[in-house]
Amino acid sequence: MIIMIRSIAETLGTAGCAVVTMVCAYLLGSLSFAIIVCKLTLGKDIRSYGSGNAGLTNAYRTMGAKKTLLVLLGDMGKAAVALTIGGLLLGPGGKLLAGVFVIVGHVYPVYFGFRGGKGVLVGAMTLLLFDWRLFAIAFGLFVLMVAITRWISLGSIVGALSVPFAMQYFYHNTLYTAVIGGLALAVIYLHRTNIKRILTGTENKFSFHAKPVISKGEENDSH
Repeated sequence: MIIMIRSIAETLGTAGCAVVTMVCAYLLGSLSFAIIVCKLTLGKDIRSYGSGNAGLTNAYRTMGAKKTLLVLLGDMGKAAVALTIGGLLLGPGGKLLAGVFVIVGHVYPVYFGFRGGKGVLVGAMTLLLFDWRLFAIAFGLFVLMVAITRWISLGSIVGALSVPFAMQYFYHNTLYTAVIGGLALAVIYLHRTNIKRILTGTENKFSFHAKPVISKGEENDSH
């Protein structure tokens, strides 16, 4: 498989490889596993429940831990495949390019009416596969903020904001920093309604003991 991809890279050249990377990453990103798992196991659209977002936090609140684990594995897997393709075709820059487009696909999935999640999980997976140090810094701040406030959204925002600074510190690459900075701003924009709720004190707080929004009765009714 690796040999085949590298052979394709030699045939297509840099521009062709960039196009292949973007298209593959976007289509993989569009596989919204929160929507897929909810539809296959409960017969419902997760976007009709909770925050209306097809992301990991709403999946947990809506479907519970076991089904959310499937979402977690699926979203991590699609990011891993996308970044592997990008890395084999274009090296580190290809990984970053794939990361951008797998996030775009996750947020605006072509298969599901361009209504997806907020891209935090696939963004985290992108960081982990690109450079574990960037992931460690962002994840550490995320955990700290959630532990203090129990607001997943605030942890996501603070973690995202740390990445451009970490990227510049480790790489001193203006292009890489600009790309990551753009993604960080996108995270803030996608959390704009959460920010409003945080400011008014009405944002939902995370709890491991929360009861799934879709009850057992509703699950049975869907079959």
